[in-house]
Amino acid sequence: MTDTTPDPIEGADMPLPPAIYPLICVGGSYFLNKYLPLAVPDFLTGEPAINGKLAVVVLMVSLLLIGWSIRTLRAHKTTLLPHRTVATLVTSGPFNYSRNPIYLGFSLLLIAMFFSTLNLWLVILLPLNIGLLQHYVILPEEKHLAESFSSGYKGYRLKVRRWL
Repeated sequence: MTDTTPDPIEGADMPLPPAIYPLICVGGSYFLNKYLPLAVPDFLTGEPAINGKLAVVVLMVSLLLIGWSIRTLRAHKTTLLPHRTVATLVTSGPFNYSRNPIYLGFSLLLIAMFFSTLNLWLVILLPLNIGLLQHYVILPEEKHLAESFSSGYKGYRLKVRRWL
């Protein structure tokens, strides 16, 4: 007989997967833009080709950062899912510069979308995205990592900033 019970949650305790929070902000920005549009400042609309190029550059940076982070986690044979138990404390690659490079990449995606659409609500809701990620994802993750790697994580926190 096979056991159908789900795997126990042994990692960071969080209500939603991390990718949901940027999606909430994207959905909210498009809803708000539809029913409460904001005028885009003239300096952003003067040369649309520049906005498109900025969108592509920021998009590429965000995708490269997220991809590099995922590759680094996989190379260390640890989970990509923060609600699962981590096998090792990863401090190399992008984690040498930011303790949360994937979440930084998510925020950069919102900025890329702003340059692409000029929906000002994306920029206005960016702090909400950062706040939601910090409160519901990063703080529980940090608690889990501190419990799992005590002194090693303490040293890492002193050396590497949370965002940049």
